[in-house]
Amino acid sequence: MPYLLEDLVVDRVDLVDEGANSAAFIELFKRKERKESMDYKEVIAKMSPEQGKLVQAELDRLAGEVTKAKEDLATKTTEYEEAKKQLDEANGKLETANDDLAAAKSELDALKGEGADDSKKKAAFDEEETMKAMPKEARELFTKMKAQKDAAEEELRKAKDAEKHAEAVAKAATLKSLPVEQTKLVELVKSATPDVLDVLTTLAAAMDETVLGEIGKSKAGAGTASTSNEAWAQIEAKAAEVAKKDSISKAKAISKVVNENPDLYKQYLQGGAN
Repeated sequence: MPYLLEDLVVDRVDLVDEGANSAAFIELFKRKERKESMDYKEVIAKMSPEQGKLVQAELDRLAGEVTKAKEDLATKTTEYEEAKKQLDEANGKLETANDDLAAAKSELDALKGEGADDSKKKAAFDEEETMKAMPKEARELFTKMKAQKDAAEEELRKAKDAEKHAEAVAKAATLKSLPVEQTKLVELVKSATPDVLDVLTTLAAAMDETVLGEIGKSKAGAGTASTSNEAWAQIEAKAAEVAKKDSISKAKAISKVVNENPDLYKQYLQGGAN
């Protein structure tokens, strides 16, 4: 039967994996009551001043990067629109120059008076020979228009690359909970498929919830590895059913199952998987 200990003075507590007395099972609990969930400001308030400053500084830095990425994206969008406008104008001028070039070629053939048959008239267009035969002014105009078109296409390519990078930086900032260095995370986001991005977003959200919801708690004791494996087995089983039912990939199915079963995923993380 249980015993009630009174006036007990404990000057030391040793934690062990397994007690010496297999017939005794003792549990000690001590915690401070708090709300079930905390926002990030409350989490920071629970930290030491030094830790709080470091976390807040990192949050401020990420917020600054997101703001800068949005500003860069707006600038690049304007540059992109301007480059596209210039490209359209260059294409229009190039079409006009091509028409002039075709007319010049026809006049040149007529001046040569060559009695070419129909097969020769349909011969492939030789740009180099035609350029040589063009009047100097027409040749200079054609060269200038072609250079403008190439430059406009290059600017358009750079604008698209910058826009893609800015979007990747903004997206990576929302995945800050993932244990990946920022530069590598940006490159990963750039090359990730939509399914992979869904999984990364789900994992980041789950890690945020676990970190904010489990401050102050210790990890589970003996037997948690088995609990973690069982939880993941359930997740995979559900994902297989969802993938077959909805005709989607396994990665997307896992993302959907985790979203619909947050408690099961938390059980997997608390079992030591995180």
